[in-house]
Amino acid sequence: MVIEAEEFSQKASFQRTGLVLDIALTSRCPLHCRYCSVERMPLEELDETQWQRVVSSFARLRPIELISLEGGEPLARPDLPAILAASLNCARWVKIVTSGVLFFSCLPEHLLLHPRFFFEVSLDGPPDVHDFLRDGSWEKAWGFLLSGLKRGIRMRFRSVISSHNLSIFEGWLKVLDEELKLYEQKVGFSFDTIIAPEAMVDEGGELSRLGLRHYSTQGLLPSPGEMGELFRVLKGHRFHNLVLLQTEPLRGCGAARGGVISFDPGGIFSFCCEAPRGVGSIRNISPEDCLSLLDTQILNRPCKGCPYFSTKQCNGCLTGQKCGMVKYWGLKDCQILLGSTIQIDRLVGEK
Repeated sequence: MVIEAEEFSQKASFQRTGLVLDIALTSRCPLHCRYCSVERMPLEELDETQWQRVVSSFARLRPIELISLEGGEPLARPDLPAILAASLNCARWVKIVTSGVLFFSCLPEHLLLHPRFFFEVSLDGPPDVHDFLRDGSWEKAWGFLLSGLKRGIRMRFRSVISSHNLSIFEGWLKVLDEELKLYEQKVGFSFDTIIAPEAMVDEGGELSRLGLRHYSTQGLLPSPGEMGELFRVLKGHRFHNLVLLQTEPLRGCGAARGGVISFDPGGIFSFCCEAPRGVGSIRNISPEDCLSLLDTQILNRPCKGCPYFSTKQCNGCLTGQKCGMVKYWGLKDCQILLGSTIQIDRLVGEK
């Protein structure tokens, strides 16, 4: 059965009004992507029983809108089927974020075809660009996406925009849209602006969690104005087989709406997935206390009264840094970042 665009948006998208658990199951990954921000620090990972206990405990306390199983590469965990099954019992939606280089044969059919599950594959552009950015993985990632579509598994992809793919991104999507016409389901996609790790170094709490890997950002980040223009162009484009799921021009995790709790593989959590510092550890802080800390953060979020938040131009950001973009561009706050792309470009000049 063909899934039409409007139906896809209703079924596979979600309004971030409920709790989101963002779980990095491992820092292990067979790839060495050029701008991966995940530090490969050896640490003791929570096992499947511990993660099952975590997700079920939170589900008893509050409705969970989404559980995002990430890494590193989550398909590197042999106990992923058990963790995925527990997550589907506890959340409205569950996704696995993957590079696509490890096949999904470890997951049973009934989980892969579950109506509330989907894969989100990382694709950053045409083969030469993707291979440059993601360690020569295009063939496997593209094959992963097509194999999922052939099996009837719900598939999405997400791209990270940098100076390497900004100018070719729209054209590549048009080609991709044509290539996907053979498949019955629509494919949702979204994009993020690449982060500046140096702008996030102090974000989070007081604990050291799985930290950000640093890389040079000189000339790498598109300006807010360029991202705004890309969003406007793509929003106005009529795709036939792709569905733009993006709701704002910059990175928008929705953490300031229903709340996001981001865990590293060892159980240290913060309320921003890109924060290298943690608030506490789920090994010794109860889910009740964790939610209490989250609620306090949401009450103090920078979004109260913000016109961009109320109009959903911005999904909300608990740090107010929009993944470091405010600090990187030397702006006062996120409202200026979102205010006017013309004004922003004049303020930041040539960084």
